[in-house]
Amino acid sequence: MKNLLVFLPNAVASFQPTTGQLEFLRQKLPQDWTLTVVSSEADFLQRLPSARAATVWTFRQDWFAHAPDLFDLFTPAAGRDYFHITPPSGTRLHYGHFHGAIIAETALAAILGFSRGLLPLHALMHGDSNPDPWPRNAYTGIARRLASQTILILGFGAIGKTLAQMLLPFQCRIIGITRTPHPAPSFLRPTDTVATLRQLDSLLPEADHVIGIVPSDTDSTHLLDASRLSLLKPTAILHNYGRGNLIDENALILLLRARKIGGAVLDVFEQEPLPKESPLRFTPNTFLLPHASAFSPDYLNLYFSELAEELKQLP
Repeated sequence: MKNLLVFLPNAVASFQPTTGQLEFLRQKLPQDWTLTVVSSEADFLQRLPSARAATVWTFRQDWFAHAPDLFDLFTPAAGRDYFHITPPSGTRLHYGHFHGAIIAETALAAILGFSRGLLPLHALMHGDSNPDPWPRNAYTGIARRLASQTILILGFGAIGKTLAQMLLPFQCRIIGITRTPHPAPSFLRPTDTVATLRQLDSLLPEADHVIGIVPSDTDSTHLLDASRLSLLKPTAILHNYGRGNLIDENALILLLRARKIGGAVLDVFEQEPLPKESPLRFTPNTFLLPHASAFSPDYLNLYFSELAEELKQLP
């Protein structure tokens, strides 16, 4: 029998497995696998020498010395920057691929919230700073249908494609941006576009919403810098659900304050946690999430289903 060691303590409730979720994983496991669950680092290190595979939120380089039979190391995290380790020869790292549906729903909610005026109108309907307590004319100028809009998805991987599929019924135009040329997915229509980063500058002015779903690496740092952000139309909304290094935040703040961009929905930031004194907290038409676009009560159910399928494929 092969042993899967589970060590997933986490301060975030959605990322901390419940007893029911662990039993769900146990039922999903292939018949030639057993499950060992630990809750402390000491227990984890004690059990690690007998583990064939492990799933963790954290792993240190020196722990590999305790893992002579560890062939596969899994994490629910999607970002390749999550682990700062170099596994020994023969040990494979596996990252989660299940996040697409959750993050795409968050992005879709924000796109609809801005397009239909729910997010910007909230400030007008609350408090006493707005001189018009019944701002119907303001709403008339804010609300638009998605059918007339162009959604540019910067980072057209699994999450980006899932979002594109969710957007299809709204009949908006989709532009997917990839690093290297890729054929367009079969579900896209002739009016949609898949382009590369070389074409980004020419396509940004067409976008009503720019959705950032880009991993963190040296090539993506300030990919959306002051120059590129200035290409956006004054009504465009910028979203970021990938990593915070994508956007030059200072340049974005200046554009938002000058009303040269329509708004922003940011889930990730250059510094996390976002400092209390961050100017983003006091910038108009800016809606902030605490790196939480993938939160869902079934987060680990989705991950454990994926994990069990991957275990079936292992030699």
